[in-house]
Amino acid sequence: MALYGELNVKDQGPLSEESSGKPFGEVIRDYEALPNTQWRFGKPNYARVNKMYFDNRSKVHPEGSLESVVSKVVKNWEVESHHIADP
Repeated sequence: MALYGELNVKDQGPLSEESSGKPFGEVIRDYEALPNTQWRFGKPNYARVNKMYFDNRSKVHPEGSLESVVSKVVKNWEVESHHIADP
């Protein structure tokens, strides 16, 4: 998660590839905001969170498994519930 000083309410648009997890070789967050989405505090950046997640996770769920799907749903829900100004 971005630190407060890094957030810029003028920074709008889709999440970065770092926020999805692509640079780490696995998409763990595939949230796609609608074109008119307004981020509450500016676009979130999950680069630090994803690095910690990939460095410290103890289980790698198979792609498409129930565990993998639920994990992705929860991560996407967190983006929408905490960062969208008016969901």
